[in-house]
Amino acid sequence: MPGIAVAWEILRRDPESGILFVGADQGIERTVVPREGFALETLPIGGLKRVGWRRAFANGFAMVSALVRSIGTLSRFDPEVVVGLGGYASFPMVGAAILRRKPVVIMEQNVLPGLANRVLGRRADFVAVPDSRAARHFPGRAVVTGNPVRAGFKSIAPKEHRPPFTILVTGGSQGAEAINRAMIGAIEFLGGWKDRLQFVHHSGQRQEREIQQAYDGAGFSARVRGFFEDFAAEYAGADLIVARAGNTTVAELCAAGRAAILIPLPHSADDHQRQNARAMVEKGSAMMIDPDDLDAEVLARQIRTVLEAPERLSSMEENARRTAVLDAEVRIVDLIERAIAARKKK
Repeated sequence: MPGIAVAWEILRRDPESGILFVGADQGIERTVVPREGFALETLPIGGLKRVGWRRAFANGFAMVSALVRSIGTLSRFDPEVVVGLGGYASFPMVGAAILRRKPVVIMEQNVLPGLANRVLGRRADFVAVPDSRAARHFPGRAVVTGNPVRAGFKSIAPKEHRPPFTILVTGGSQGAEAINRAMIGAIEFLGGWKDRLQFVHHSGQRQEREIQQAYDGAGFSARVRGFFEDFAAEYAGADLIVARAGNTTVAELCAAGRAAILIPLPHSADDHQRQNARAMVEKGSAMMIDPDDLDAEVLARQIRTVLEAPERLSSMEENARRTAVLDAEVRIVDLIERAIAARKKK
């Protein structure tokens, strides 16, 4: 999603620009990128961390093959610049660009950079980072830009909080079984709030029917979907959001000015989601439940704590808006243009 926001800013400046996304065979980009109208090529690669030595060996071999294919893509498409979005899918293409001496701009969206960006950032022209804490990992190359979000999140108006409160539950692009399970358990501890709560729940496709039945059986108003096409509209209607702490989610929460209970993914790369969530808590814009402490009663208690004091809800929202960077994609495209111009002078 941050890459798409940057792509649209490039097209806003020059509608004749050619843009090609390159991603993983099994990534969410296979759905999202074509839906946005951009060309996509995929590489049959996987990650190297927490996959076991056999899978890591196979994926390492595939990475070499992907690097060769990426060099071919560069020769065919001949871009003026390559923008790395992080993750194992970016490694071969950005690596090929460095080998071919193409301008490279890397977008690091987390407080704690991932392995691919830590390695590739040493050779990039610029590294766009969310804040000064991430900048220290890329001395001499980092520029603080904030994280890009889609335009729809920036125009969400403040909401007047009154019953029935709407709670948006989301576990990310594929849903999250742990959050689904905790939320369904939590409604048993929220029985006295049936006339004061309603739920919008992004469940992932596999559990959609099961979760809808759980809400219905408990007597709660709920709209459950495996995936929402327009998340900005769901954010606009929410009083409180229960979510993971991925970089895109955090940036969207700040841009939208919405309060959240964040539940970091326990095995995110380099534990970056915990770092993201703690940063939001320090800013006073979210509450956090450590994944090791997640259970139904804890989640229900945090929901009650926030909604019983709407002034706290409003304070969290104001703090989120205060820290939002609403022109990150503009700043990043400025860096892209600087990188291209600097290379042309050499």
